[in-house]
Amino acid sequence: MSSLLISRRHGKPKTWLITGLMGALAVAHLVLGFLPAQRRIRELRGQVEERRQQIVQLQSMLRAVQHARQRLDQAEAICRQWRSQAPRPTQIAAQLAQITQAAEATSVAIDRLDPQPAIEMNLLAQQHVALQFHGPFPAVFHWLQRLEALPGIVWIRDLKLHAAPESDAEPRGELTLTIFVDRSDYANSSATAGR
Repeated sequence: MSSLLISRRHGKPKTWLITGLMGALAVAHLVLGFLPAQRRIRELRGQVEERRQQIVQLQSMLRAVQHARQRLDQAEAICRQWRSQAPRPTQIAAQLAQITQAAEATSVAIDRLDPQPAIEMNLLAQQHVALQFHGPFPAVFHWLQRLEALPGIVWIRDLKLHAAPESDAEPRGELTLTIFVDRSDYANSSATAGR
């Protein structure tokens, strides 16, 4: 019987060995499989978040670019419209004639019309004109309205009305205009000639 007990002790499975192996396998799985997989998942989540942020930024940039494109299209349309109406450097005399015709049509008398030297820029020029005039106030008002309605862009830079002396019933005034002149044809031809 004692030999039977001895053989049973040797035949029993050693649970501490199995437990140790299972624990070692669990630790190996944790160190070699689970933790690296978790690190990789965190890296992938970071990359996904980074790409999401990039997409959000690109979408906002696209909206800004579309808005800028719309504003550019509007500016180009205004530029085309202005160029179709703006006087050329050779048409300044005709523009001054329109100013005097508008004055005659509204019963305003121009006492002095003095064109100043033009300020030339790349694609446009500013032609300043100083005027002295007199006439009834309603006529002066209508004349100024006609000046603002002339083709192209005319700016009234300075306007001074003086009260009429008692001997003269009509107010007198001084006016400085700026006529914007389209020089694009001249600028383009001089640029190609300089090459």
